[in-house]
Amino acid sequence: MILIFIIIILSLLLQLLLPWWIVALVAFAGAWWKAKTAGHAFTSGFFAIFLLWIAMALIQSVPNENLLANRVGEMFRLPLGSLNWAAMLLVTGIIGGLVGGISALAGFYSSMSLKSDRRLKRA
Repeated sequence: MILIFIIIILSLLLQLLLPWWIVALVAFAGAWWKAKTAGHAFTSGFFAIFLLWIAMALIQSVPNENLLANRVGEMFRLPLGSLNWAAMLLVTGIIGGLVGGISALAGFYSSMSLKSDRRLKRA
């Protein structure tokens, strides 16, 4: 749970100043440092970025009454309606979550590979 908060806070702060893909580096570093298992790394990275990107999209979409999100939904040929923005919000969260989850998983496996190399050198 603490890994999720670490990734959310660092990603939020850095994403305001740097490109969107900084979330991948934050998830990688956070899992490298704190993840206990591969499942823990992936779920922490996925849910942290999923929640962050949904929150950021809501903050930007609600003031303009979801106008842009509805139009993007129409471009994707979603059925006409006022809930296109919700589908686009979900797609945004899933894409961000996959970026965070896969990056965190890579960070965990990188950490494990170096730890196993250290054990082999001692033997």
